Amino acid sequence: MTRFTGRVAIITGAGAGIGRAAAERIAAEGGLTAVFDISAERANDTARAIVDAGGSAVPFEVDVSDADQVQEAVDEVMARLGVPFSLVNSAGILRISPALSMSAADFDTVVGVNLRSVFLMSTAVARHMVAARQPGRIVNVSSIHSVISLREGAAYAASKGGIEALTFTLAGEWAEYGITVNAVRPGATWSALTTPLYTEEVVASLNRRIPLGAVARADQVASAIAYLASEEASYSTGATLTVDGGYIVNGDMPDAVYGRAT
Repeated sequence: MTRFTGRVAIITGAGAGIGRAAAERIAAEGGLTAVFDISAERANDTARAIVDAGGSAVPFEVDVSDADQVQEAVDEVMARLGVPFSLVNSAGILRISPALSMSAADFDTVVGVNLRSVFLMSTAVARHMVAARQPGRIVNVSSIHSVISLREGAAYAASKGGIEALTFTLAGEWAEYGITVNAVRPGATWSALTTPLYTEEVVASLNRRIPLGAVARADQVASAIAYLASEEASYSTGATLTVDGGYIVNGDMPDAVYGRAT
């Protein structure tokens, strides 16, 4: 497939997990990928892997919660690669803590990386798209915990709910410029973020809970991201595509069944 041939794509959080899988997928389809990550080592590793596979990638060390760093990095992408056609906002962190014990600083950090970054990146890129009179695709990575609770994950759940609200708000504002803004809502997914949390017991419970019977691979989520980031999704905006193996629509009780009426 060559959906991104000659087109510039910025992917945040591209050093690992879903972000890396999205960068690799877009690059494999011809995209000129700008690999954004707070870790220079991870950004370089992703970019190197893409280039070794025959793709095009430039690494950028960026704290996407910092407005000055975002603007500088996006301007550098413009200077080196050109106007982005696609932006994938995948950067995310998680702090597990009971709400009663969570500090305001931890809450602000999670919201800063997960939600503030989406606003900063999206507006910085969209300004260039508008100035160039070029349409574009923005894809934000949300979570099923935007709509179902996450015990001891108040900041994370709040940030993901905010991402979806921001997604449809920006979609409405920017449609006139040909800029679509959509979200992908992953369920349980293997990544650097989740692997420490997914004990054998947790994985067994998730596999019983998920109708398709398995935790997702990052590349399965990346396939949905690539669709929304491409020209194929030109008539979708303000939408959220759930990629969770049926998790949130399943009302079954994994370890019990109802008794039979007589």
